[in-house]
Amino acid sequence: MQGLFSLNEDNKRFYKILISLCIPIIIQQLISTSVNVIDTVMISSLGEASVASIGVANQFFFLFNMSLSGITGGAGVFISQFFGKGDVGNIRKVTGFSTILSIILSLLFFIPALVVPTGIINIFSYDPEVIKLCTEYFSIVVFCYPLIAISTVFSMGSRGVRNPKLGMFCSSAALVVNIILNYGLIFGNLGLPMLGVKGAALATVIARLVELVLILGYVYFAKKDYILRFSLIDLKLIDSIFVKAFLSKSLPIILNDSAWAVGTVLYSVAYSKAGTSAIAASQIATSTGNFFIMTAVCIAIGASIMLGNELGADHLDRAILYAKKFSILVFIAGLIFGALLIINIPLLLKIFSVSEALTPDITKIFIIMGVMMALKSFNTLIVIGVLRSGGDTKYALFLELGCMWLASIPLTFFAAFNGAPIYILVLLTYAEEIVKFIFGVPRALSKKWAANIVKEMN
Repeated sequence: MQGLFSLNEDNKRFYKILISLCIPIIIQQLISTSVNVIDTVMISSLGEASVASIGVANQFFFLFNMSLSGITGGAGVFISQFFGKGDVGNIRKVTGFSTILSIILSLLFFIPALVVPTGIINIFSYDPEVIKLCTEYFSIVVFCYPLIAISTVFSMGSRGVRNPKLGMFCSSAALVVNIILNYGLIFGNLGLPMLGVKGAALATVIARLVELVLILGYVYFAKKDYILRFSLIDLKLIDSIFVKAFLSKSLPIILNDSAWAVGTVLYSVAYSKAGTSAIAASQIATSTGNFFIMTAVCIAIGASIMLGNELGADHLDRAILYAKKFSILVFIAGLIFGALLIINIPLLLKIFSVSEALTPDITKIFIIMGVMMALKSFNTLIVIGVLRSGGDTKYALFLELGCMWLASIPLTFFAAFNGAPIYILVLLTYAEEIVKFIFGVPRALSKKWAANIVKEMN
């Protein structure tokens, strides 16, 4: 512990890079989470059915977003290591290829949400009012999926080349637009029509369009030599060897994040067995809990970039040392923010205008999240920050999915079908974190993850 906080030259370098990476990432993640929370807060005044409808739509978006993060996460492994190697050509090929994959993915979610929204909604709820409101929301909000796909590729890629400020600034502008339009379009203020949940959806689409225009404007017009700026020439250089190498490390991440997202959505299906109020309670608690775990997750993202840069530069010993430092930092962050979540429960209940009927369950859910936050944060670092940084993606896949699908999901559904209350269901989802810790720590300590996967790639 003393070595972590001493001011030797290596620690100074470590913290300088960490701060330059993590502060913008934290701000951007805060902004991204804020969009969801602000929608929930503003919609909460319209009733539980409106909150539940947003919650159902957000579950489908979460599935899309996590599948997208699988693509950009896989790309990030290569971009970080190629940046450490100084290979601009391959960075642009990775960016171009992941853009194509992301657009295809967005269409796979866009089309069913637009054509058969009721079929998707019925997975979570049969409440007629929820179905009506969620269908209205879906009919508009799905148009932001392709916009998000493209902007996420460049935003996440910029982190890998140590320019996280690009995503931060563009997301900040989008947040301001979203808040203003939410205020106007949900309630009919600022001379705008009162559209309710439709207004929230329209505000989101416009904000995401602004974000994309700003990002592409910077990459292709403001800074024409930007390292991620790919062209048709770069796309033509993508051959079968490149695709095979990319997919060998990226496909496990794509499968991991997609299947993990499906599992998380299944948690919501289990929660729905407790009724519409339970859906609303879990939506409020989940969107809020994301705020408090965000710092630890951002440190893990920063770790994946820093470790990837060092591994790509063939500094394996430094990468291992940095992994140990990150482990301590992220656990401490989890403890601090878990405590803050518990302390601020009364304030959070007021912010979300929680009814007396929902208060006991939401309070218990917040306590569970706070107590388990340090463990969840540490496990996130192991998977995202350590194992993936060196291309140990197959073990990360087995670790995450095995713990979720063989432990927590069966337990949660068993309890749901036996009438357990919502807070018990949430508690059982954390069984995966306990099992993940047991099997994740030995792998991290084995140092098998510390590998330069781009050394031989031209």
